[in-house]
Amino acid sequence: PRDATVGLLGCAPSSLALVRAPGVPGWMVCERWRLGCPWSLTLLASLAGDVGLAQRTMPTKLIMDTDMTTDVDDVVALCVAHKLQDNGDAEIVGVMHNTGLEQGVGVVSVINHFYGRDNIPIGAFKGDFNNPKGSMDRWVLDYSAGPYVFPLIKEFDAPIKSSITVPEAVEVYRKVLAEQPDHSVVIASLGFLGNLAKLLESGPDDHSILGGKDLVALKVRELVVTGGRYPNSNLMHYEWNFGGGCVWGSPSCPHTPRWTKTVVDGWPDTVPITFSGFELGAGVLTGGRMEQCAPEWNPCRRALELYKKADQNCPPRPSWDSITTLYAVNGVERWGERHQGGYNLINGTDGANEWVDGPPTHQSYLALHFGKADALGNEIDELLCTDPAFAV
Repeated sequence: PRDATVGLLGCAPSSLALVRAPGVPGWMVCERWRLGCPWSLTLLASLAGDVGLAQRTMPTKLIMDTDMTTDVDDVVALCVAHKLQDNGDAEIVGVMHNTGLEQGVGVVSVINHFYGRDNIPIGAFKGDFNNPKGSMDRWVLDYSAGPYVFPLIKEFDAPIKSSITVPEAVEVYRKVLAEQPDHSVVIASLGFLGNLAKLLESGPDDHSILGGKDLVALKVRELVVTGGRYPNSNLMHYEWNFGGGCVWGSPSCPHTPRWTKTVVDGWPDTVPITFSGFELGAGVLTGGRMEQCAPEWNPCRRALELYKKADQNCPPRPSWDSITTLYAVNGVERWGERHQGGYNLINGTDGANEWVDGPPTHQSYLALHFGKADALGNEIDELLCTDPAFAV
């Protein structure tokens, strides 16, 4: 729980830690298996229930890694993050875009500009993946740009229109992480995992003498991933973020399964990684109130309206990415819990996943408490319906 108390017994890798959580009498003794002292507080608080540490008073330093390209839920999530920053709960220290669609970065800039935060560093995936330029993939040609992308860039002001004018995401990741306090950053992964895979594989540079995996272990407090289905993806073969990015229904897409396995299997086991699955966001609908509560010049409202071309029922829209963002900043609070014990088994060929129950690890997935979908949706809608603190 957020107000868990953690005490350490010694500082050797084999030492034990004491954890006391609200409502639980006495102290729990937790073995600090394979952990060095610098990471014990984060992971032991994770084992106690919520990765958010005791009496968090500082805003959560947040990096958003988004495929703001096809589905509109990424737009909603970034709007939610900005409102959480308005409320003093978050500080967005970077936004990465993880597909090759050059104009996706332009939409990120539109949202940042609307909330008065043009100074947030933006990084972009640079490559052919999901880039309609020169692609022979029919799906990429027809659907890689959702119906909101080009209209938002045309209708709204933004200093950045294309990924051509921003650095590669891994460079921005390394610079931003190197500048932050140790064990302070939460990364919300809201799409494909290519940027994070490249980060883990990156070497020392002008920003840090550390390789990517060591830099993550030193600077990141938690990774939260929209991806997979739990307890397994059998009903849908693979979830889109873990194995998609090409013609829907393909037995296997290039790139994405390998990226997913690289990140999930290669993530430092001293840093918690929490998954938010397809089944969680699909049942929480948000954005339906924006036509009544937000002005027409709100790009979040406009994106939802434009997405009706792809989904006649939109708005509202499932809340996959906004739930991930809300959890990344505030934890599960009263709406859910983290399923702990076990690990996420990834098929590196097709992106299918299965949760394998077992002893506690640094991995967990989110589960919604029964009857809490409406309350969670209302919490997100309240954020969307509140004007930005910056007077646009």
